[in-house]
Amino acid sequence: MRVALLFNEKPAAVEAELLDDTFEEYDEPATVCHIAGALGRLGVAVEPVPADRRLPWRLEEGGFDFAFNIAEGPVGLAGRARRCREAIPAAVCELLGVPYTGSDAVTLGLTLDKALARRVVSPEVPVAPGVLLEDEPWDDPIAGLRFPAIVKPNDEGSSKGIRVDSVAMDGGAAIAVARRLRESYGCPPLVEEWLPGAEVTIALAGNPPNVRLLGMMEIGPACDGGPFVYSVEMKRDFRRRVAYHIPPRVDAPVAAAIERYARAAYRLLGCRDIARMDFRLDAAGQPCFLECNPLPGLNPETGDVAILTAGAIPYDQLVQGILLDALDRTGGRAS
Repeated sequence: MRVALLFNEKPAAVEAELLDDTFEEYDEPATVCHIAGALGRLGVAVEPVPADRRLPWRLEEGGFDFAFNIAEGPVGLAGRARRCREAIPAAVCELLGVPYTGSDAVTLGLTLDKALARRVVSPEVPVAPGVLLEDEPWDDPIAGLRFPAIVKPNDEGSSKGIRVDSVAMDGGAAIAVARRLRESYGCPPLVEEWLPGAEVTIALAGNPPNVRLLGMMEIGPACDGGPFVYSVEMKRDFRRRVAYHIPPRVDAPVAAAIERYARAAYRLLGCRDIARMDFRLDAAGQPCFLECNPLPGLNPETGDVAILTAGAIPYDQLVQGILLDALDRTGGRAS
C-alpha cells in the first residue's frame, strides 16, 4: 500500500515582512520523519508529499492508495488568514478520488472559523459569551460583554495572534487589540469573556459509533502569575513556562462533563479519525468549549496529543491508529 504523507514544511526563516507566527502551524521536517517512520513500521510504503500548488499533480502522478493528511494548506497573500486553507488538501484528495485520513473539507473549514464552530456546537455544548467583530463601530457589541475578555483572530490556529497581552481588562483595550489583530491577520477578531478556571485539552479518535477517548490533560503555568494564556510565547517555551497535568486536576464530574461535551462536539462538527478539543472552566467550574483542532500536531515531543497520551499509548500506535481508523472507515487495508 502506497501512502502519501501530505504536509506543509515550516521554513527555516520567516521573511521580514511577514509576522513571526505566519507559519506556526506548519510542521518541522523532524515531525514528518517521525510520522513517516511510524507508518512505515506498519508495513506501508510512505512518501512525504508537499501540499503546495503542485499537490494535484503530485497526487495524480504518484499512484497513491491513500493519503495521511497533516497539511495545514497555503497561507493567504502576505501571510494573511485564509479560513479555507486547511480544507484545500482534503478537497484535492476528494477531487482525485484519493481516500485520506482525518476530517473532510467541510469540517476542516468549519473548525478553523472559531465563530462558526461555536455556533454549530452551541447550545448542546456550552461556550463563553463572545462576539465576532466585523464592521465597525464595535462599541455596541463590545458593550454587551463582561470584562476581562480575551481577543483572538477568528480564522487562525496554533495560537497565532494570541499573545500574553491578549486579555483585555475593558472595552477600550479590547478594541485596541482587535484593531491590531485585524490589521495583522486580515480576519475578524473574536472577543470572548475571560474564563478564569483550568484549561483542559482532550483528544478523541475513531468514528461513530466507536469514538474513543485518547486522554485529557490540564494546561497551566509553570509558575503562578497573572491570567494564564496558552499563547504563542508559552508554546515556544513550553518546557520552562508550561505545566501539563495528566490527568487534569478537576473533579470527576467535571472530567466526565468535558468528555461528554467533547464527544458531542466531535459529532456536531463532523470530525473523523482524530481531533483535539480545548475547554476552559468558567468561574462556576462549568466547562466551556474553546475550539476544535481536527489536524492536531503530531510531533512526539511538542504535540499536545503526544504529550497527553505519553506513557499510555506508544507514539507509533498513536500515529498508526489514525491510519487504521481511516482504513476501517473507508473499507481499505494496510497491505
